[in-house]
Amino acid sequence: FKRAGRPQRTTHLALLVHIYMSHRRHDTSAAKDELNAREEMENLQRVFSFLAKKGTTGKISKEQLFNALKRLQFPNLSMTVVQDMIWEVDEDSDGYLSWEEFKEMFFRVRQDKVGWEPRRLFNCVEFMMYDKDQSGAIDMDECMQILFRRFGKANLEARVEEFMKHDTNSDAEISFAEFMAMTQ
Repeated sequence: FKRAGRPQRTTHLALLVHIYMSHRRHDTSAAKDELNAREEMENLQRVFSFLAKKGTTGKISKEQLFNALKRLQFPNLSMTVVQDMIWEVDEDSDGYLSWEEFKEMFFRVRQDKVGWEPRRLFNCVEFMMYDKDQSGAIDMDECMQILFRRFGKANLEARVEEFMKHDTNSDAEISFAEFMAMTQ
């Protein structure tokens, strides 16, 4: 029975990729690129503000990051893991992440073509940028946006199919745990 359902899912997947790419083809103007960059910066700022919480130092502490990741059900979460995530990108070694360090981490990983930059915090932030309602899940369209940015048009369909294998409950939404399993 599982095999009988697979071709339909693959066909559905190909249709989703086709629809997504046809929308992308129509949105290639410089104004659209600028709008996307502005929206991305706003989303990055929203995630930073959420993590840093108002009324604090204006920086992200290990406790704040720990609590946010706990809410998302980060796999194998411990304070040591969170401290390491902060240490990997804490340029001034003060034990906190400032807006500048946070922004620098995001764009440095985005530009990294060889995979040498630490990605644990980036993966969390990227997920949170697309999980605007803080539900702990992103829909398939949001997932395709992430995959398109990371892997480009040529690899999109294969990556979406790989991602869907990690959609363990087949709800066409990717939970944070499913997202983290895929990005490991």
